[in-house]
Amino acid sequence: MSEKVKLYFAAGLAALGVFAYFLIPIHFGTYYPGVALILALLIAAGLFASSNNGKALLVFFREAYVELLKVVWPTRPEVLRSTAIIIGLIAVIAIFLWLVDMALLGIVRLLLGGVA
Repeated sequence: MSEKVKLYFAAGLAALGVFAYFLIPIHFGTYYPGVALILALLIAAGLFASSNNGKALLVFFREAYVELLKVVWPTRPEVLRSTAIIIGLIAVIAIFLWLVDMALLGIVRLLLGGVA
């Protein structure tokens, strides 16, 4: 089966599962639409995984997982310290911008006639 045909068939099967979920009448029960959707999505995922694009995506995820294992995560005290520094800097910047705003407001009021 050609790669494009596999991908189109997988996409069509996934769409068919979604349509089946909404189009299966309620008098059949609520169990069948969910089963139809899950089954169609699993088959579509299997078809996609067997294509070249799917294999490349799986290789990418494996490599990303290997790289994620190499990450040195910060300890809790480091995270708390960094968070406190950031919150402190935000407060300082907010106060500075408030003071600049008040100064500019005073200058504009003075220029427009001294409205208090």
